[in-house]
Amino acid sequence: MWSESLDGAAVYGQPLAAAGRVIVATEADDVYALDPHDGRTIWQVNVGTPLRNVAQQAGCGNVDPLGVTSTPVIDPATGIVYVLAETSDGGRAPVHHELVGLDVATGHQVSSMDADPPLPAGEDPLQLLQRASLALSGGRVYIGYGGHFGDCGTYHGWVVAVAEDGSAKAAFDVTPQSTGRAVWQGGAAPSIDPAGDVYVSTGNPNSAGSAPWAEAVLKLAGALGPAPEASFEDQSASGDLDLSAGSPVLLPDGAAFVVGKTEIGYLLRQSDLSLIATIRGRVCGSDPDGGAAYDAVTASVYVPCRGGGIQQVNLATRSTGWREGTANSTPVLAGGGLWALRYPAGTLEELDPATGGVLSSFDAGRPVPNFASPAVVGGLILVPTQSGIVAFGSGQ
Repeated sequence: MWSESLDGAAVYGQPLAAAGRVIVATEADDVYALDPHDGRTIWQVNVGTPLRNVAQQAGCGNVDPLGVTSTPVIDPATGIVYVLAETSDGGRAPVHHELVGLDVATGHQVSSMDADPPLPAGEDPLQLLQRASLALSGGRVYIGYGGHFGDCGTYHGWVVAVAEDGSAKAAFDVTPQSTGRAVWQGGAAPSIDPAGDVYVSTGNPNSAGSAPWAEAVLKLAGALGPAPEASFEDQSASGDLDLSAGSPVLLPDGAAFVVGKTEIGYLLRQSDLSLIATIRGRVCGSDPDGGAAYDAVTASVYVPCRGGGIQQVNLATRSTGWREGTANSTPVLAGGGLWALRYPAGTLEELDPATGGVLSSFDAGRPVPNFASPAVVGGLILVPTQSGIVAFGSGQ
């Protein structure tokens, strides 16, 4: 086991691994490559100046400082890691969002591209929070935007696609006729099918007006555009019952699973997002928050529950199964176990995917951010925390 405080700022995104390095980004806008054996810093790069006093400046929010919040993405073909940094270091004031590409091996900056959506007149990127993990497909990096905790100010939900070579930027506005409908997904990434279509979930509208695509799953062309290729709206949702508390999970049989704060699970056809079935049983019994994990062995998805516990959803029977443990973050499958964190306490649990029994439990010794997800690198389980990163041996 090892732990590193790095710059002391929180790590909200999931650690990544490539080229014998662990890549970690912090809310101080610092990006690190660490040696997985002992946590030693191989390189460190600062990509901007984070926003501070966020609630005072934006009107609400619970992430401060605000720098890199989402999980970065690595292009394995080029060895470049892309991070989305909120910066307040001049230029487009008071803040802007920059997509920065770094060479995984050396930390050398190879690109820096404007990633702000094309906001309507009078709106400000200060009101946007970029929480959803980044996704990469077809030479484009996909970025989801929502608002700060508290839904202050005027913002739209957005999906932005930035070409890796900097040649183009496209954007889809979820709320062209109103406001709100965040694409935050409990920190999870947009899902992308083999054809390059992009699937996201949306939150609630924050203002009156025509409101298609609210509390919905949207299927977008890879090049984005003014309207989705297909959509499914959760008719049971109202108020703040975000479907975007989780992300669509694409299944190998051509279906997609999604669940939001209504605690109703849906199976949809990927082709047109028409309803296949409603899952029998209440999912979680508290807000299902964060991305779900899929296991082909058990034909199940595993949903993190805000009130505690991981909920099994059996896809074969289309019904809820066990709900066990105390973890409440996005789970990951590795080594035959289901690993997840309890935030903010910092407890790491390993569950049996078949029964939900707790196989092991560790204490990170420091609090972890909301929706933080562990990562598995070789024999290590990496835990992002409010002040750095902690590594456990999976057999510890």
